[in-house]
Amino acid sequence: MTIRQLILFTTALSGVIGFADIAAAQDAGQNGASGDAQVGTDDEILVTGYRRSLADAIETKRRADSIVDVISAEDVGKLPDSNIADSLARLPGVTVDRQFGEGEQLSIAGVEPALNRLTIDGHSVASADWGGNPSDRSSRSFNYSLLSPTIISQAVVYKTPEARLQEGAIGATVDIVTRKPLDLKANTIAVTAGGEYNDRAKRGSFRGSALYSWHNADETIGFLGAVNYDKEQLSRAGVATYWYRTGAALLEAYPRDINGNIVYNGAGGTVASGPTINGALPTKATIDAFSSARYASFLAREFFKQERERIGFSGAIQAKPTDNLSVVATGLFIRGNYDNVSNSMYTYGFEGSRMSAATFDNGIVTSATFTGIPDGTNGATGQLDTNYRRTRIKNDSVAMLIDWRPDRWEITGNFGGTRASGGKNPEYLLDFRTKQGFTAGANGRNTIVNWNSPASDPTKWLSNFTALGGENLSASDREDNGGRNFFGRQIGGIPLQSGFTLDKEIFGEANFKREVNIGPIKSLLFGGRYVAHENSNKTFSNAIFTNQNFTLGDLDFYVLDGDLYNGLGTSGNGTPYATLDRDGIIAALRKFGTTNVERGFSPGDYWLVKEKIASGYLQANFQSGKLRGNVGGRFVNTRDESNFFLQSNGRFAPTQITKSDNRFLPAANLIFDVSDSVVLRGAAAKVIARPRYSDLAGSISLDDASRSGSGGNPDLKPYAANNFGLSAEWYFAPGSFLSGEVFYRDITNYIGNSVTDDVTFTNFVTGITQSYSISQPINIANASVTGFSLSGNTALKWGFGIQANYTFADAETSIATGLPFLSRNTVTIVPYYENGPLQARVSYNRRSKYFYRVGRLQSQDYTDAYRQLDASISYALTDNIQVQAQASNLLDETYYQYSSTKSAPTSIYKNGRVFSLSASFKM
Repeated sequence: MTIRQLILFTTALSGVIGFADIAAAQDAGQNGASGDAQVGTDDEILVTGYRRSLADAIETKRRADSIVDVISAEDVGKLPDSNIADSLARLPGVTVDRQFGEGEQLSIAGVEPALNRLTIDGHSVASADWGGNPSDRSSRSFNYSLLSPTIISQAVVYKTPEARLQEGAIGATVDIVTRKPLDLKANTIAVTAGGEYNDRAKRGSFRGSALYSWHNADETIGFLGAVNYDKEQLSRAGVATYWYRTGAALLEAYPRDINGNIVYNGAGGTVASGPTINGALPTKATIDAFSSARYASFLAREFFKQERERIGFSGAIQAKPTDNLSVVATGLFIRGNYDNVSNSMYTYGFEGSRMSAATFDNGIVTSATFTGIPDGTNGATGQLDTNYRRTRIKNDSVAMLIDWRPDRWEITGNFGGTRASGGKNPEYLLDFRTKQGFTAGANGRNTIVNWNSPASDPTKWLSNFTALGGENLSASDREDNGGRNFFGRQIGGIPLQSGFTLDKEIFGEANFKREVNIGPIKSLLFGGRYVAHENSNKTFSNAIFTNQNFTLGDLDFYVLDGDLYNGLGTSGNGTPYATLDRDGIIAALRKFGTTNVERGFSPGDYWLVKEKIASGYLQANFQSGKLRGNVGGRFVNTRDESNFFLQSNGRFAPTQITKSDNRFLPAANLIFDVSDSVVLRGAAAKVIARPRYSDLAGSISLDDASRSGSGGNPDLKPYAANNFGLSAEWYFAPGSFLSGEVFYRDITNYIGNSVTDDVTFTNFVTGITQSYSISQPINIANASVTGFSLSGNTALKWGFGIQANYTFADAETSIATGLPFLSRNTVTIVPYYENGPLQARVSYNRRSKYFYRVGRLQSQDYTDAYRQLDASISYALTDNIQVQAQASNLLDETYYQYSSTKSAPTSIYKNGRVFSLSASFKM
């Protein structure tokens, strides 16, 4: 967002607020309300619907003892969105990545997802993902798409901590507050059912939820049960680049002298023969410029199809035997089926000896033509991967919450356990080769793949044995094959538990609050928490070989729908291409898989981290006149036992290293109630976020000959930061506010990959201790994030209202790429309308580009600016029945990633628009 756009946005927001203030003043004292309100007893105005959810969230924000933002459910079982991440993304400073369409992980205050936390009712939740997602499986983040909105009452984003709150977040902690049976009317029933349709998948699916809550007349015991079922269709077509090379690697076909230098016809002359560049034989100047140009050597056309099926059950039993004692037992159980088929057809544009022509412009090779492999010669010019992954997610949490308030004490406890597992089990992998010549290239969002014969011709996709010929099994494969040799070629595999993650935790905490009257100190809080956590990853490897000649045409193939690639800038006959579905992949492996080698447990993919955390805190809440707040400190001991395998000279040795870390984390929040409508806040705190599990315990490989190695780093320190925040909030009318927030995160011990020389390491395979140069994650740098947010909400005239926010964030760091997931500019605008039974809302969100990750072959991958436009409309047929229609991603936005410069794409995806229709019943 430019300065001019920012000025326009803030001016418009101020103008809207000003108009709303005048409107509120004009309406003050009038009896009655617009269509979004009902008159209750004693002429009380009861606001309902989306406006009510905003009013509840605003009131929670106003009463908070730190800087927070909040979303609230409109009613029982009804959040503003079917995905809680989408609702949270409308809060200032919160952004979501949409690589697979729906929101899954959140960045907050310019800080990546791994450095934020999610809790449910104040306790941790185990996390495991489905394994095919390139998201951060080994981090401590959570996939928000797993949470059903059915039981959610509020989600509170703590942007500044208090000493009483769990540590572990640098950006923010999101606490999901669930509904309890004694908070609801007896015999509350809420049922929602409907369907959705993805216009790119061209398939529909069902989703629904039901909740029942009961308590006795004395309100001393109650129970709540909720179930949800959700099925989502995803058909994502895309373009990808797996490897960028420079033109210097494509010059093999030019004539050279005995010293290996390219020969030109005199000074300033051209080469005598070889590939043309930009339509002519090149001069030295042209070749020099071409040599530094980047080329998408492995340029792919991808297709990913997934049916995401989730079922969840949540329940709560609450007992309140006395007025001052409440005990709640809760359970959350989620099962996810994320089976998927992925296909990738890509070129081998790396053999310069086969290049016959090329074009380039502004440092990018926009096209290059390569000759094919002659018949009778082994080799390949491209590949077709066909994969089917059976994936399951399990997530279970149980907890007991105790709230006892004798006299001037408030004693609470939170005890329980959480366990999650996920991964591919099994994974069916099958690939083919082609020998065709081709032309391929990329220039920003426009790419070309053109084969000598269309990619839809299945006879051009050959088995690996047919294309590459046979070879003997390696020594290790012969051993795994019972000592038997086999002459053939690997065509794929069926590995079990591929990238299988298990995450589990047992937790307990006790908190004490005592009302006191010691000058301005009104209450003292103290308590402790203990956690025993384990996170592990394992893979079992498998390889399938054949000695048979076959092509894709010999199988039950199909050709992709050509419309899938509309809007993706593709050209050439590389799309649509012939491929296999799930049943075809499995059948091909069974039919042509002559030898199946079980390679077994893969020690290089294994880690286990056992983590024990003990913490205690002391906090004082104070108030003096209009000044209030809290100050305190939290002491945290973290003990990590990292288990992994050390590899050297083809041998593996189990390794265990234990480290301990102690931290004192002070926190202070100061709130000044300037008036009944204006609140000023200031906050300062020390915070930490712990390293990714794979960084702590990734397998280490050592080479004694070169004294080099790579792997994880059990000596990593936690990320640490000094956090500061300021906010000014003006609550100028009921359900309305205008807020400005400034945030600063001064982060030390930032973790990144680097090569460190002279690292003393004991090789547990050889028993020798010596110095190595190790490529591994280290606490590489410091970083700071500075930003501000402007946000507001107001009800306008005639049932209209608007919610809007803008966030600016910037980082200073020695890391060349900047910080991951940090968008400098994020804007959200949500105009809404409520009048009687009718509600309508439009939501627009835009985030600017951000660094995504270090990708294949150290590519610095960025995600371009992304816009999301959603809309919803609902109508209450009766007091108990409502129908609703929603549409998401109305712009059919392209998810575009690139390597360093926007002209070098790494991923171009479209996930499609999603339309849904549902009905809800409540009583």
